[in-house]
Amino acid sequence: MKKFGFLLVALLALWACSDDDTTPQQEVTCSITAPAEGTVIDLATAASMTIKGEGAVNVGKIESVALKVNGKLVSEVTKVPFSYDYAFPADQAVGEMKIELTVKGDTGKEKAATANVTLKKTETGTEPEPEPEQEVTCEITAPASGTTFDLASVTEMTISGKAAVNVGTVETFALKVDGVEIVPVPVLADDGTFSHTYSLANKSTGELSIELAVKGDKTATAKTASVVITLTRTVAPPTGDTFTDERDGHVYKYVTIGTQSWMADNLAYLPEVNDPSAEQDGCIGNPLYFVLNYQGSDLAAAKATKEYKNYGVLYNWWAAMGKQNATGGDANAVPSGVQGVCPNGWHLPSRAEWKVLEEYVASQLPDVDGNGMYSDYGTALEHDCRNVWGALASQIGWGATSMGEEGPELLKGGQDTYGMHIIPSGNVSHIADYYGNWFKETDKTVDFWLTDLIDNGGDDYNNYWAATINWSVDNKDYRPKYSTYGTRAKMGLSVRCVKD
Repeated sequence: MKKFGFLLVALLALWACSDDDTTPQQEVTCSITAPAEGTVIDLATAASMTIKGEGAVNVGKIESVALKVNGKLVSEVTKVPFSYDYAFPADQAVGEMKIELTVKGDTGKEKAATANVTLKKTETGTEPEPEPEQEVTCEITAPASGTTFDLASVTEMTISGKAAVNVGTVETFALKVDGVEIVPVPVLADDGTFSHTYSLANKSTGELSIELAVKGDKTATAKTASVVITLTRTVAPPTGDTFTDERDGHVYKYVTIGTQSWMADNLAYLPEVNDPSAEQDGCIGNPLYFVLNYQGSDLAAAKATKEYKNYGVLYNWWAAMGKQNATGGDANAVPSGVQGVCPNGWHLPSRAEWKVLEEYVASQLPDVDGNGMYSDYGTALEHDCRNVWGALASQIGWGATSMGEEGPELLKGGQDTYGMHIIPSGNVSHIADYYGNWFKETDKTVDFWLTDLIDNGGDDYNNYWAATINWSVDNKDYRPKYSTYGTRAKMGLSVRCVKD
C-alpha cells in the first residue's frame, strides 16, 4: 500500500513539471521613438518637445508605464503607445536632458529605454550671419566680339548670354542691338542664361553693337557688357547672275562690264498702267507708266501681254526719276545719285555713267571701217570706229541695218558680247498722230532715259515740259547718240538701272 502511494505522488509531480515547460515566459519591449538620440533643441525658439514611446508584452498584460524627464515622473503618461508634448519650464536649464521610459508586465518583468537630448538657448540680439554681397553676372557669350557675318549668306544670328545674381533677384534685364532694345525681353532660364534669334534682314554693312545691361534688386547701378560685330556682304561675280526686286518679286539678270554692273533686262516695275489716249493736258510732273501697244488701265491685263514680258515698261521722265516735278540731276555725276524708279541698291544712270560703259566697251574692241564716233551734237567723226552697238545689242529683235559701206560691221547684227541684251523696245509718242499711233514700235532703235534736264524755255505740256536727255542706240551707228535737244518728258521710254 505504501508502495502504491509513492507511485501516485511521483506521477503527480511529473505532470506538474510537464505543464510548466509548455507555458511561454513573458517578454517586455520598450522604445522611445521621439525625440531621436542626440537631438539639439534651442530653447530660444522651442517652448516644448514631443515625446513618443512604444511598449508591449508577448503574454499577459502591461501592468505599468513610467515616463521620466531628467528623473522626474511624468504622471500624464500611463500607457503605451503615447505621444506627449513636454513643456519646458521657464527656468529650464541648458545642457543634457535624459528621457527614460519604463514598461512593466504583470509577471514582474520590465524593460527601460532612454534618449538623451541637448538643450541650448541662443541669446536674444545675436546677429545672424550676414548675407553675402550681391554679385551681378552680365555676359554676352555669343556672338564673340569681332565676329564677321556675311549678309550675302546669313539672314539671322543667335545672341546668347547670362544675366544672373548670386543672391536676391534680377530686377532689370535689357538687351539692345544697334541701340534698339529687344522687345519682348528674352526669357531667362533658371540659371540666368538666355538665347535670342536676331534677324539680319535689311541690315547694312558695317559695325553692329550688341549691349546687355543687368541690375539686381540690391544694387544701385546696372552692370553692362557689349560686343561689336561686323556685317559684310560678299558680292559674287555678277556676270550672268540675277537679283530680285523686292517690290514685286520680279527677277532680273545683270552683268558686270568693266567696273559697272548693269541690268541685262529693261526695267519692268509697274505699280499702275496708264492709257496714253486718256492723258489730259496740265499733268506736268505726274509719273506715268505704259506698256507697248497696250491701251487701258487693267494692270493684270497689261502684265499678261507679250510686249510687257519682252520689253518691260515705258516710263515718262517723271516716272523714271521717281518723283513729281523733278528738276533733274547732274549729267556728269558718277554715280548719278538718282535712284528714281530703280530697285533698292540700283539707280538711274547719268549721261556720264553711260559714257563710262561706252568707253570701256570701245576700249575692248578692235578698230573697224566706217563712221562710228559722234559728237554730242550729232556730227559724224571718221575715227575711233569701234562697233559698240554690236557688242551691246541683243542677237534677237533687231532688223537689218540700212548701213553697208558706211558701217560694214553693222551687217553682222547684234552680237551681245557682254550679255547686256539691249533690244529695240519702242516708245510712247507725245501726240497720237505724230506717228499715226500712240506707240512707236521699231526694230531699228531704242531710247533710254537719263537723269539731266534740258530747259528749252517752254512750259506747255505737249510742246515742252520738260525736254530731257536720252541715250539712243540704233543699228545705223557704231556708237550710241546723246540727244542734244532732248526728248519730251511726257513720252514713254525704257529704263536700264546700274548697280550702286
